[in-house]
Amino acid sequence: MNIEQAKQIPIEEFMSRLGWNPKRSTQDQFWYLSPLRDEVTPSFKVNLSLNAWYDFGLGQGGDLIDLVKIMERSESVSVALARIEILMTSHSFASSVNRVGKSQPPAEILSAGPVLSKSLLLYLASRGVRPENAAPFVEEIHYRRGSDTYFALGFPNQSGGYELRSERFKGTLGSKDISVVHGKPEHVLLFEGFFDFLTLVAQNGLPEATVIVLNSVVMKERGLVAIQDLHAQSVELYRDNDAAGEQLLGFFRKSLPQIELVDRSEWYSGYKDLNEWYVQTIASQV
Repeated sequence: MNIEQAKQIPIEEFMSRLGWNPKRSTQDQFWYLSPLRDEVTPSFKVNLSLNAWYDFGLGQGGDLIDLVKIMERSESVSVALARIEILMTSHSFASSVNRVGKSQPPAEILSAGPVLSKSLLLYLASRGVRPENAAPFVEEIHYRRGSDTYFALGFPNQSGGYELRSERFKGTLGSKDISVVHGKPEHVLLFEGFFDFLTLVAQNGLPEATVIVLNSVVMKERGLVAIQDLHAQSVELYRDNDAAGEQLLGFFRKSLPQIELVDRSEWYSGYKDLNEWYVQTIASQV
């Protein structure tokens, strides 16, 4: 993992992987009990738009790398990058993380079922996805950490975990991993995030090809292994139109020289991803 890739990881997702959930939110900001020290009043702010944090008790802030350097008590960027990659790919992060400060209890899933909550249905609608398109793939997950309960859309992955999404939250419950929807193995559709996959379903229906959702660019190696295990002959990549997406394209081009690789990002050129393009140009007309 390099610096640019690490900076693409949402800090709130990293916090969730460590077992920390926001105590309150204001507009595009999450407020946590500080992971760097003991406190009873949340004073650790994460700005979702800037993907930056600030600890008012310490008077320090920065990006994800800066945060991990403090956690690791190290000035080494390479040490921080190594720790980030381990935490974002490990199956046993909940028990192996050496936290600084007070840890949060592990999450307990209370229920998983059809999406019924009005707020989640409205969130799906805001992303241009109808409930009938999401129903085969996404569940409404209710879970608890300590005495606090939460709910969000849950997209299951290969390790029994869930990618969680709601209007104000993005994170992972359980182990981080890729997700696979099996179809014809010789043709693979590869997505960075599951909302881009749901967007394709909303527009064109369920594809006949096998679908692989990375759920994060740091999962690219697992995506590669899955493609190789399928003995795929062609891959369509629905990547983000940003630097991390360019690196993802380069990685798969280099790793799959014998396979036809089609970069679908030109379809939604000028937009961050397929879902943003769809919401702004297509779904509003339906």
